Amino acid sequence: MTQQTKGSRGNSQTGTGTSSNMDNNYVRPVEMGSSGKKRLACTNCRRRRKKCDLGFPCSSCSRLKIECNVNEEDLRKKRYTSGYVKSLETHIATLETNLKKLVEKVYPDNEQMLRSMMVNDVLSGDVANELSKDATKINHSEEVTSPLVSFGVRGDSQVNQHQHMLPKIEKKSIKLPSLVDMKTSLPPLLFRNGNSTVDLSRRKPLVKGSFYPEGPVTYRPTKPISVSSLTSVNSLVSSDGSASSHSRDIEETNRLNKQRISDLKTTIIKRPSDPTHANLINSDPLILKALSKFYRWLYPGHFIFVHRESFLYGFFNDAKDNYASSHYCSIELIYAMCAVGCRLAPDLQNMSEVYYEKSKSMLLALVFDENSIARITTVQALFCLAFYELGKGQNQQAWYFSGLAIRVGYDMGFQLDPKVWYTDDTKGHLTTSELEIRSRIYWGCYIADHFISLMLGRTASLSVSNSTIPESNELPEVVGTEEFRFVGKHVLQVSLPLKNLIILSRIVQIFTSKIFIESDDTNSKIRYLDKFNTQVYNWRQSLPEFLQWSKELIKDPDVSIDPTISYFWYYYYIVRLTFNKPFIEDSLESKTVVIEIIADLKTLFDNFKNKFGNFERSTLFQLYACLLVINCLKKLLELKDAKSQAMHSTWTRLVEYFSDIFFNNMYPEYLLPKRLQGAEVDNEIPLDTQVVNQVNTNYTHDFSLSNEIDDLIKDFFDVAYNPANPLV
Repeated sequence: MTQQTKGSRGNSQTGTGTSSNMDNNYVRPVEMGSSGKKRLACTNCRRRRKKCDLGFPCSSCSRLKIECNVNEEDLRKKRYTSGYVKSLETHIATLETNLKKLVEKVYPDNEQMLRSMMVNDVLSGDVANELSKDATKINHSEEVTSPLVSFGVRGDSQVNQHQHMLPKIEKKSIKLPSLVDMKTSLPPLLFRNGNSTVDLSRRKPLVKGSFYPEGPVTYRPTKPISVSSLTSVNSLVSSDGSASSHSRDIEETNRLNKQRISDLKTTIIKRPSDPTHANLINSDPLILKALSKFYRWLYPGHFIFVHRESFLYGFFNDAKDNYASSHYCSIELIYAMCAVGCRLAPDLQNMSEVYYEKSKSMLLALVFDENSIARITTVQALFCLAFYELGKGQNQQAWYFSGLAIRVGYDMGFQLDPKVWYTDDTKGHLTTSELEIRSRIYWGCYIADHFISLMLGRTASLSVSNSTIPESNELPEVVGTEEFRFVGKHVLQVSLPLKNLIILSRIVQIFTSKIFIESDDTNSKIRYLDKFNTQVYNWRQSLPEFLQWSKELIKDPDVSIDPTISYFWYYYYIVRLTFNKPFIEDSLESKTVVIEIIADLKTLFDNFKNKFGNFERSTLFQLYACLLVINCLKKLLELKDAKSQAMHSTWTRLVEYFSDIFFNNMYPEYLLPKRLQGAEVDNEIPLDTQVVNQVNTNYTHDFSLSNEIDDLIKDFFDVAYNPANPLV
């Protein structure tokens, strides 16, 4: 019984095991394809690298409950070479590139349209590199029979060798659309005067302050802030697919181009006479008076960068849309200039801070908005606020605003030749006059940056070595600006003084490191100071006749009180006092230079006071020249030698004279005198201390000068110039 049971169990187990083995070794019948050949492994099994039982559906697809794809054509022996595949990619990439250019012309900045057309699916880095070498050129009038032939990937023998491997579609003749077909099928924006504007061989312009043609890594084209009257670029095609708004865009482009200054010699500024626009900002009497004060008494001076004619052209012509489309004027620039101009009129001084706060809030909102556009008017407004803060004695704020101005300028590449540069706010090509205006603005900013750095004892940011913008030429005065001119007996010249101030600023920059920064002993510094004084003296002697001045000319009240001429002299005196003041007690030459300059400045201030009775119209140059004289006189009074003791009473009277002008006559036009008297003093270092201590241990001098400045210095000083050992 027991044995039987065991045997039964064994047979049962054996039977069960046999059945299990039969199930595991079961082979499903192989399905045959429609052609009668054995079917290949399905796509899912190939992708998962699993063995397919060749059933339909196969067991793996059945278990995973997915669709089983049947492969009947065996392509394992029919493989294409990598060269042929790459030629196809190149062909497609070229077609995509041309299509992308056409789409960008018709739908500018419309990324959604590009994505809908699946452009850039094949265009890879390797293919793009080949395209950049101009290896692929398409002739629209010829037929392309094979990508291998048209793109020159292989020779004729290689093509014939692999011709049997080409797919059927490649054996057909491909007819690309002709230029005529493209003209009839695309909007007229792409074709002006019957010629295509798509030029594959054209050099790509640099973009928005970057050295790369396509812009920086994170660059994306920014749309300008538009007003309701402007047509959006996305409205080129209406909802029904037609190009109904395209004509409006062309009209808007033409309107904006008309706002450009075509030729300053023939430009006339006309005041708005339409009573419907009487409430515009360019009709505000307070604004007009502040701007008139600004240009009459402070221009050119240290505001050379605010070119008068271009600003007034935009101010009177572009107010209807709140200057949103103006190339030469903006609301924040108007308020910044009015903040400075109001200081010159006692009845407007209460509005000065109001305009300043308006301009400041608007500028900071623009600068720190990543979607804002870098505009030249933003640079000008920031520099105006920097000088406004400098007049208040707020050195830190002045330094911050000037730094922001330079960064915004660099963002738009304002230091580079505008002929090969563009920004997002530029619509259309700059005219010749506009190129000259851009040059004037940049070199004016250059002088402003160097003057602020000189006063604060810090490093200038703008350098000739990285500036490729052409030199500034003389620009004509435009009819309609008479209210904004100083009435003098001399013809205004800006370009010639500007060029010579650039050379002087370079001399200052070179010797700053030798005298104030390098850790030499005092005797070595004095030797460099003597060379500096010699070079500056030679610079003055080599000036053209128009810029020459003497003690006799200083005594002429018609010339010495003219702000369009005397600012050049004040800049020279400020430079020499700044360098020689710290060494009055150590160098007899420095002492002599300072005493001579004080005598000249005394004559200039006397003439100014006799002519106007007060210093309500004084400039920032006069303010700082007066401050430097006071500090120099205090150092002279500390000398103990016999000759100095004999001059003690004279210098004491001079201290009282200049102190009365500085603290009593230049306030409240400028708030710096009140600040230095002890009122509203914070933890900031006083300005006069910073002027004395012009040491900046983090300063790294840039000795790389441009060839143009090297030649100018050679011509002016007749020296063999060596950048490694500058002017020494």
